[in-house]
Amino acid sequence: MAATATEERVGTAPARMEVEDGVAVIRLNQPGKPVNVINAELLQALDGILARLEKGEGGARAVVIVSEKKGTWIAGADIEQFKDFRTPADGEAASRAGHALLGRLERLPIPVVAAIDGVALGGGLEVALACGYRVASDSPKTKLGLPEVQLGILPGAGGTQRLPRLIGVRGALDLMLTGKQLDGRRARAAGIVDEVVPAPVLLPIAKRIALEIADGTRAPRTASKTGSPENVERLPGMLSVIFRKAREGVLAKTHGLYPAPLRILQVVHDGLGKPLDEALKIEAKAFGELAVTPEARSLLHLFFVTTAAKNDAALPEGTKPRKVEEVAVVGAGFMGAGIAAVSAEAGIEVRLKDVKLEAAAKGLKTARDTLVKRARRKKARRFEVTALIDRVQATTEYAGFRQADVVVEAVFEDVKVKHAVIKEIEAAIGPDTVLGSNTSTIPIATLAEAAARPENVIGLHFFSPVDKMPLLEIIVHDRTASWVTATSHAYGKQIGKTPIVVNDSPGFYANRILSPYMAEAALLLEEGARMDEIDRAMTDWGYPVGPITLYDEVGLDVAQKAGKIMAAAFADRMKPSTVVDRLVADGRSGRKNGKGFYAYDAEGKRTGPDESVYALIGSPPARAHDRAEIQDRLGLMMVNEAVRTLEEGVLRSARDGDVGAVLGIGFPPFRGGPFWYVDQVGAQNVLNRLRALEARFGARFAPAKLLEEKARTGGKFSDDAA
Repeated sequence: MAATATEERVGTAPARMEVEDGVAVIRLNQPGKPVNVINAELLQALDGILARLEKGEGGARAVVIVSEKKGTWIAGADIEQFKDFRTPADGEAASRAGHALLGRLERLPIPVVAAIDGVALGGGLEVALACGYRVASDSPKTKLGLPEVQLGILPGAGGTQRLPRLIGVRGALDLMLTGKQLDGRRARAAGIVDEVVPAPVLLPIAKRIALEIADGTRAPRTASKTGSPENVERLPGMLSVIFRKAREGVLAKTHGLYPAPLRILQVVHDGLGKPLDEALKIEAKAFGELAVTPEARSLLHLFFVTTAAKNDAALPEGTKPRKVEEVAVVGAGFMGAGIAAVSAEAGIEVRLKDVKLEAAAKGLKTARDTLVKRARRKKARRFEVTALIDRVQATTEYAGFRQADVVVEAVFEDVKVKHAVIKEIEAAIGPDTVLGSNTSTIPIATLAEAAARPENVIGLHFFSPVDKMPLLEIIVHDRTASWVTATSHAYGKQIGKTPIVVNDSPGFYANRILSPYMAEAALLLEEGARMDEIDRAMTDWGYPVGPITLYDEVGLDVAQKAGKIMAAAFADRMKPSTVVDRLVADGRSGRKNGKGFYAYDAEGKRTGPDESVYALIGSPPARAHDRAEIQDRLGLMMVNEAVRTLEEGVLRSARDGDVGAVLGIGFPPFRGGPFWYVDQVGAQNVLNRLRALEARFGARFAPAKLLEEKARTGGKFSDDAA
């Protein structure tokens, strides 16, 4: 094979070009980084390569762009650079620089083919969109998408304009407003890529296609159905309907609290029908303005702290996790089945045990149904689905547990029951097995009292529903071995969770800060606040659901038990309301039995507040509460408790507190987490509001000492806080 190097092949080059049989192959491989990202170094390297191609150096008749990083084509822009944006002009300039480079790529006089194996997200997909043809591998690691909305920004390298022109407005908005990622096959169905081929032959096929385009024997782009003249979007008035429906959906989901999705709609709309250069100016201006909003700053903070939590278990140097290939779950209820499903989806063999055969079989069905649903959503082939569900096996015996690397007990939240199960598990496993408890409130040290090897016992607190909730709270007690913590942390990442490690305490972190929030909502009901009034106030503040709805979703019986445990530990400020007790006594468990604070129809769909609840709780006269007061009483109660956990050493860092609150219990992401929120609005501001509440409602609102200290010194909880 003839090859002519036209880029100096030095070890530090993030991109290099070689002409092979008439095709200029641009290979991306950024040194010192696990993935390729768009930054100044890569842009500079590509600029030099484009200059050579524009001059016709090497005699290339076509171009193929490929990555030498396994599992990644281009992961997106280097998010670190966003920290340097101080004004809208900074972000706009960065966007315009990207436009200039990709415009040159698009205008090359020879065809350019993107050979995509691995993730091509954000700026990575935007590079691919500037190519004339896209070939993707069939690898499960190949993912294409524009997830910028999740960082509070919009695609700033041409994505808002090139994607709608390629696949239509409706399909483009679906990707940009949700941040969803498509594998190769789904991307081809959407019209984003033109071919999907096996990964081992990606480069040779891409080179052949590039030469065929150059020779005129293949069209530069295969027209997708969405881009065809028959596209329904061409019908009169149809685009107006699409934008109206999209806007309604955005507002219903975000309550107008996130500016990025609304701005995406505006930029796509305003760019339609305009020449690309003019449309890109609209995109660049909007990108710059969004990049410095408080919401984008908060979401960027969350991105960094979440990444840090995944990479840092805060363990002694040299501590290594043990490989997790087999997991056993004891307790085949809803939580146990969920843990089994996410473990199997990660390629782990799972044994799911329950005492009764019927319960084990039901749990197996639940786990497999979850796996099938998720696999079908990803367009998995039939044999892949079969292999997936076969990873979960049900049992009523402890046979085979000795091979398990991790055992998770997910039985009833009762100390005596859990003690008995822990003893049974220990008799069936070896000394090198992690014994995790999926308890939500019981101190791990208390559970470890039943163990012969307490150093192997750790808390693995999953959140419901397990397949959807991204957080794994890992709870260590005084005797937990470092390798057990390291293995649990690695297992959490392996199954796709974001793990945070916290020290043992009743309620740990997430439920500890949730409990007073929920209790305060019940007190508001006793004062005459209406159920939907409370819920609406908190969804307007940014929570996905309000606390009254959350009671029903969690289960009133579960909330009652947790409330009593927390009240026993923190009697001074977490005294439970009798409201929940009264509803449980009336046979109400929430959504799961169709009776709770809200009423439900025969299909389980909520129909509205159950007015009979007010009589159950004593018929308090209805009294309208100021929305800001409700938000402060509930929101600041949670924030203050979060600060207490850091003060007491339950949390290891404010970073983990922000991650846990957002990913575990729905603290509004655009507020960045409780600690970031304090830093942004000011510790003195929060302190003053808490003192005002304390004066009116009592000592449960007494500010944490650490909060008082931050207010006095002007210190920040977060290193990246402005």
